[in-house]
Amino acid sequence: MSEERTPALVISGTIVIDPARVERARELVAPLTVATRAEAGCLAYGFHADLDEPGTFHLYEEWESAEANAAHSASPHLAAFMDAIGELDVRRARLDRYEVARAERIM
Repeated sequence: MSEERTPALVISGTIVIDPARVERARELVAPLTVATRAEAGCLAYGFHADLDEPGTFHLYEEWESAEANAAHSASPHLAAFMDAIGELDVRRARLDRYEVARAERIM
């Protein structure tokens, strides 16, 4: 079992798109997710469709450092996704960044 590391940053949020564009969103998110999870300093990355609300996606990220997250923000795969996101007819988006001072396992 690999050593678990406490993230320095957590990013979470929700993106709501036109439900008719969900399949296109999955096509765009798949390579983004694979490339992001392979990045140095990425501890967790999830971009998941909401089972109850068509067109709603939840994003969750854990980063080892602010520098690792900054490198992700400048990555070609994120730029490609951002260039294509207009195809999804985004209705609403909110991402929040949390700096982690302390983490405690509860389960």
